[in-house]
Amino acid sequence: MGNIKNPRAGCALHGALSTLEAIDGIIPIVQANAGCAIQHDLAYRESGGGYIGGLALPAANIIDKQVIFGGGSRLREQIKNTVKVMEGRLYAVLGSCECAMVGDDLNGMAREAAEQGLPVVASNIAGFHGDVYRGYERIFLDMIDGLPALEPPPAPQREDEARPLVNLLGVVPAANPYYKGDLQELQRILEAIGLRVNSFFGPGGHAALYSMPDAALNLVFSRWGEAIGAKLEEKYATPQLIFDAMPLGLDESSLFVQALVEKLDLDAAAAERFLEREEAWSEYFLLGGADRYFDDGAGVRVAIVGDAETVLRIGGFLSRIAGFDIGTVIYTDWAEGEALPADFGGEARGARDGGEIADILLGSRAGLIFASSLEEDAARTLDVPLLEISHPVRNRFIASQTYAGLRGAVALSADTLTLARQGRRALEERLARKIMAPSARTAA
Repeated sequence: MGNIKNPRAGCALHGALSTLEAIDGIIPIVQANAGCAIQHDLAYRESGGGYIGGLALPAANIIDKQVIFGGGSRLREQIKNTVKVMEGRLYAVLGSCECAMVGDDLNGMAREAAEQGLPVVASNIAGFHGDVYRGYERIFLDMIDGLPALEPPPAPQREDEARPLVNLLGVVPAANPYYKGDLQELQRILEAIGLRVNSFFGPGGHAALYSMPDAALNLVFSRWGEAIGAKLEEKYATPQLIFDAMPLGLDESSLFVQALVEKLDLDAAAAERFLEREEAWSEYFLLGGADRYFDDGAGVRVAIVGDAETVLRIGGFLSRIAGFDIGTVIYTDWAEGEALPADFGGEARGARDGGEIADILLGSRAGLIFASSLEEDAARTLDVPLLEISHPVRNRFIASQTYAGLRGAVALSADTLTLARQGRRALEERLARKIMAPSARTAA
C-alpha cells in the first residue's frame, strides 16, 4: 500500500472488528499481539463501538513463542477463558498478520469449541488482506459459511412474520461514523412500507445473522456489500438489489421505495401515502430555510472527501436538491487507476494519503468542506467551515444522527445552512480586514 500520511482506513482486521463490535451479542476474540487490539481501540474509539469494544476486547496477546511455534494452544485457552467471563450469544475468532504467516488453524479451533457446545465461528482475516472495507466484506462471508454449523438461538414469535424480510448490506461501520442513525432511518422507511429488516447492527443483531437465509431480498448500498449479496444469492437463491448509495432526500427515497414496491409486490397505495406524509413533514421543516439558502448558500463552491457511498449520497443531494457547486470530490476508498464513480461537474480524484488530500483541498477554492477530522487543518488554512461526514469524526459525539433518508435530508440541510452562514461571515470578516488594512497604514 506504500507510505500513507494520516490514513483514514485501517487494516482488514480493524474492519472486521468494527463490524463485529457493532453487532449486539457477538464477542470477538483476537489471535494477535497486544498492539493490534490497542491500535484498533485508538483508531476507532470515536465510532462508539457497540456491544463490546475498546480495551475490553478479548485478545490472546501472543508473544514471540507463539509467533515462532504456533499459537493454537494459546488460542484454545483464550476461547475457554473468554466464554467463562464474558457473556455472549456468539463468539468470533479473528486472526492477525502474525498468525496468518505462522498458519494457526483458527477454523479448527472454532470447530473444536463448537463440538463442545460453544457458539464459536472463525475468520482467517489478516491485516494485510486489505483495508477496513475488505474486513467488513470478509467477516460477513466467513460468518455465512460458519453459522450453519451452529445451533441457532430460539427465534421469538413476531406478529409481522408474514411481511417480507430484507437484509441491509454494504454499510461499513468502520467507514461510516453515522451508520447507527443511517440504518435506523432506513429501517423506519422499510417498515413503513411493509417490510421486516435485518440491519444486523443494533439490538438483536446476532439473531439477525441466523435469519439471513430467510430474506426475500438483499439490499446492497455500496460495492462493499456486493460480494456478500452474491454469496447469499448463490447459497440461498436470495436476489439482490444494488444501489450506489443509501437514499437521501425525498426524490431518492421515493425512487428507493418504488423499486422495492415493484420488486416485492408491496402495497403501492400504502407506500404512496407514506411518501406523501414524509413530503409534508420535510416541507414543514425545510421551507423556513429557503430564504437563508439564497442568502448564504447559493453558488457556494463545495469540496467533499469520503468513501464512494458517502460522497455519492451527500454530493448528489447537495448538487441536485440544494444547488451547491460541487467543485472537488475525493474518493478515499478508490484505488489508483480505477474509474471514478462521478465528478458532479467538477474535479474528481481518488486519494488516501492525507498530505495529498490536503494539497488538493488547498487548491480547490472551496467555500465549504465536507470531510473528516483529518481535513481540519486544510479547512483552517482556507478559513472555511468543515462538516465532518466521514471517518474519523473527532469533534462531534454521534448518537442517532443521520444523513440518510428523509430525516437525514432535514439534518444535512440544517447543518449545511449553518456552515454556509459561518462561511459567509468568515468571508465578510476577511474582506473587512482587507478594506481596513490600507486605512490603518494611512493613519499610521
